[in-house]
Amino acid sequence: MAGQRDRWVGLNRYYYQDLESFYRTIVPPGSRVLELGSGNGDLLAALRPSRGVGIDFSPAFVLQARERHPGLSFLEMDAEALSIEETFDYVLLAGTLGYLADIQQVLTGLHRVCTPETRIIATFRNSMWEPVLRFGERIGQRMPLPAQSWLSGNDIANLLHLTG
Repeated sequence: MAGQRDRWVGLNRYYYQDLESFYRTIVPPGSRVLELGSGNGDLLAALRPSRGVGIDFSPAFVLQARERHPGLSFLEMDAEALSIEETFDYVLLAGTLGYLADIQQVLTGLHRVCTPETRIIATFRNSMWEPVLRFGERIGQRMPLPAQSWLSGNDIANLLHLTG
């Protein structure tokens, strides 16, 4: 997906601009930010962190992110095996939760990168969009993606509660 992501983002520019705008209203510039599933690093860079670390399991995305945003750090790593020895003000999970094999393990692993003041921000799609998104894929207007777990707000709240 790394080689074609820019094309898909261009086709759906409004969505990605809206997502960046949403995150910028919450994350002040100069914050220490960790993004799980950072892809090409564009969202992380748009937030202008003082320390920005993105992790992604795709070597191609990590390479692309490093080339595009040399002032930020990008690591090839599976979120379920998070091994970072620093803390952050914000942890971003932008559309990532539904693709994780063990969401509870990932959320539990975030304890080591959080302080009591850290805020975890997760955005995810409502399952009601599934037919529209699949149709968009079929007509070539949306990037084909692997199947994901569709989680409700209550599911996320329960997982966050279970993981402390």
